[in-house]
Amino acid sequence: MICIVSSSGQIKQMMRRQNTYTFFFIYSIINVMHKKFYASGFLYHLPSGQILLQQDTTSQNSSLQWFLFGKPHVEKDVPAKVFKDTINDLLDINIDMVLPVYSYETDNTHQSIIYAELEDLKEFPSKNGLIFNWFSFKSILKLQITPQTKHDIVVGQRVIEATGRKNRGEHTFQ
Repeated sequence: MICIVSSSGQIKQMMRRQNTYTFFFIYSIINVMHKKFYASGFLYHLPSGQILLQQDTTSQNSSLQWFLFGKPHVEKDVPAKVFKDTINDLLDINIDMVLPVYSYETDNTHQSIIYAELEDLKEFPSKNGLIFNWFSFKSILKLQITPQTKHDIVVGQRVIEATGRKNRGEHTFQ
């Protein structure tokens, strides 16, 4: 008898009966074995309180939504390094420190949301059909963005504000 663990943690059994196998499982083992990992985030300019987002202007993005920076990675990769490499590739800048916002899991994906602070509020040239723009947190709510991206940014804003209060010695909840 061979035991297989499904995505819900239930043990399913595969029994051998007269040179044929009868499989007793509902969940796709392929999906369990191939979990996706994704690192995404934004750049933050503290003095102006703005974040940098990207927009794909190719025909594939007909709604012209704005997005966080990010890309998929494998489990062994550190999300902060993946984010740093993505920013370096797109904007040709090196980031020293990346700060976590939060992580969450969807059906088969582990998502890490992070951000990095930039000292200079500089303009970045478009690249490969992508344009980059700075937005205040207030103006983000008026942009074409997905509900999940909006949620990730709102949580990011709360983390940034709590960090600011903590750095000023003000009371924060932990």
